[in-house]
Amino acid sequence: MADKFGQFFKDTLKEILVEHVKELKNQSEIDKFYEKYEKADFSGLYLEMINDTSNQMVRDAKMIMHENTLLFRGEETEIIARIEQKWSNAFATSETMYMMVLESVKDYSDYVNKIDNKEREKSIHKYTALKYIHGRGLQQFLEIITLMKNGFADGAYSRWRSLYELNIIASFISEYGEEVAEAYISSHNTEDRYEWARACGEFSPKKRYISFDDIRKKSNFPSELWQQPYRISNEVTHASSQGTFNRLGLMDGEEKISVGHTDYGLTIPGEHSAITIAQLTGLLLMVYPSGDSIIAAKMLNKWIDVVREQYFKTHDYIFPDEPKLWNNEKNLSLR
Repeated sequence: MADKFGQFFKDTLKEILVEHVKELKNQSEIDKFYEKYEKADFSGLYLEMINDTSNQMVRDAKMIMHENTLLFRGEETEIIARIEQKWSNAFATSETMYMMVLESVKDYSDYVNKIDNKEREKSIHKYTALKYIHGRGLQQFLEIITLMKNGFADGAYSRWRSLYELNIIASFISEYGEEVAEAYISSHNTEDRYEWARACGEFSPKKRYISFDDIRKKSNFPSELWQQPYRISNEVTHASSQGTFNRLGLMDGEEKISVGHTDYGLTIPGEHSAITIAQLTGLLLMVYPSGDSIIAAKMLNKWIDVVREQYFKTHDYIFPDEPKLWNNEKNLSLR
């Protein structure tokens, strides 16, 4: 594509040149003018015209921005509606899970508020820490759903990364108990991200810094099973070459640069977010276990199967040429 402004600048100078030459009286004046013209520096004029033109473009854009935005929103609404139409059953399972978790935690909170004070005090710091971590995680789960419904698979998986990390922290606190939970709560007004974890007594005093990976290795969480998904989520989140060229929202081999909504790649964040929020909720519900909280945790774990089935089947239906994700015999045997 030609440089439109560059051509415009050249044409403008040429017009000025032609008009000026017409006013000259003889060939000698014309030759002198051409000589000066060839040596002239037009860089200042060029920059001035760039500035004037860009200012005019801003003024023009402001005049029509509302009309253009309405057109953009109309097109965007159509795209999102098509994604919703295709993935409706899958999205419904995620949204239902969000409501299930919210209702279960509300009931559980009421239960905890009514138990004996002495009993509650035994694990009050762990309960408080996990309650706040869970609240943050549940909001992130809703963010993931919202991003998926808008066709942003990469963004959804980036948010899953944070949800997964909260799960690791919650597992660590759940395992090491009150002293660690109290240290975690107390550190929220400091600049130390993970120094609170020293309260577990598992780290050498000679160790200068505590990292998230240190906590992961000490937590009672099967993080080894999640190494590949976590690596991919890191690539998606950070400015890596892998995350730039291997987009979740694009099929393998597609020579495209995704800059907007896509209907591909939603299965991974859909399934993984369901598993992670169920795990995180289970940790909270087991601080003061009851029959109701155990049932709620079991229900959420079983709902993962419903989520997986709908996302896998929807993917297989929309993308028939892609490898099948749902195998009735194989998937049902996992239940």
